[in-house]
Amino acid sequence: MGGWTRLWARAASVLHDRLVRTAWPLVVTTGLNGLLGLIYWVVAARLYDQVTVATNMAVIAAMTTLSGLSQLNLGPSLAVLVPRAGDRARRIVLQVYAAVTAYAVVTLTVFFVLILPHLTRLSEVLGSTTRMLVFAVAVLAFNIFALQDAALASLRWARVIPVENGLFGVVKIGLLFALVGSLPEFGIFTSWFIPMLVIVPVVSSYIFLRRSHRASSTLPPATTRDSIPKLALDYVGYLFQVSSTFFLPVVALELLGPVSASLFAVAWLTSSTLDLLATNVGTALTVETSYGENPAALRRTILRRAIPLVAVVSAVGLLLAPWILRLYGSEYSADGVHVLQLLLLASVPRCLVTFAIAECRAHRNMTTIVWLRAQNAALALGLSFLLTPRFGVEGMALAWLVAQLMGAVTAFNRVWRKPVTPLEVT
Repeated sequence: MGGWTRLWARAASVLHDRLVRTAWPLVVTTGLNGLLGLIYWVVAARLYDQVTVATNMAVIAAMTTLSGLSQLNLGPSLAVLVPRAGDRARRIVLQVYAAVTAYAVVTLTVFFVLILPHLTRLSEVLGSTTRMLVFAVAVLAFNIFALQDAALASLRWARVIPVENGLFGVVKIGLLFALVGSLPEFGIFTSWFIPMLVIVPVVSSYIFLRRSHRASSTLPPATTRDSIPKLALDYVGYLFQVSSTFFLPVVALELLGPVSASLFAVAWLTSSTLDLLATNVGTALTVETSYGENPAALRRTILRRAIPLVAVVSAVGLLLAPWILRLYGSEYSADGVHVLQLLLLASVPRCLVTFAIAECRAHRNMTTIVWLRAQNAALALGLSFLLTPRFGVEGMALAWLVAQLMGAVTAFNRVWRKPVTPLEVT
């Protein structure tokens, strides 16, 4: 009995941790998205040919890249602004929605006129007016879809997020089967587009119409004068992140061609689940720091619980890599195992960088965020162009691994080796 009592007391202390209470729905969402995402791409790889998978992945990557650019990185910033806003929290969320939508229209115009004509393979896929219009609406919808999760977490309503994302994943899989006959070339992308048009208005109504008590931060609101320069710097850092993460499958398509790019894209999407896990826990870290929780205690939770979790999941993925890729088909498992393993090896150093950025955002230390992301972009993209001609698809994965290892060294020197300081009130 004594052993069970101690185990129960330990579990209760873990669940009482404010960071754990905010993070667990996000962790569940990561696992759910990872499982449903794996099933989704396995089904897609079985139903559609390699060229179609690669081109649709590139279109989805372009959509998420443009969405990332046009969101102005205000999603992570909600984790700082909303907790400190008090009764103005939902007004701030609405203002962010409006600003992001307006900026997305500008971003799409620039993309269609100046950039798409130079992306030969992508322009062939988006060659018709109808497809370009669908793509534009998808970017606008994906903006709000992504910001909704950030708003829910910032309002401490994160328990809704697994339900929302679970429905999105299940409906996407069903649409793969429904669209393979009618849209054999564009069905994968369309399966993302349709459910967003339903989920976005439903969840937005929940955010703006729900009446309930919400805890207020013990910290004063961030002033406009201090916030705008910091938000601008945070966005500059995010531009570097977009260029080295969301856009990487597009770079692979241009450097490697459709078949080899599909190997990288499948391995990339599989390994990116761990990046999402770290990002979501980092969001919880920023939220709870901004509500006035003890920064030193939050850092201890990150170092003792979050980083070991990522390491364990990464190790399991390394061992199961051949069997995971076999689910996609023999053409992926034959040549993609080392690619996936290299990307999984990068997960632990990557999470060190992600958590360091989350802590820096809460403390409004934007220069370190820009430095970490600029370094990652320069190394990931530069080494990709250097190593891919010699090593092929494995060269691109190796470039990513080296970039993350160097990022972890920088994060350790600039963040982790220094004692945490009291939160600034700016």
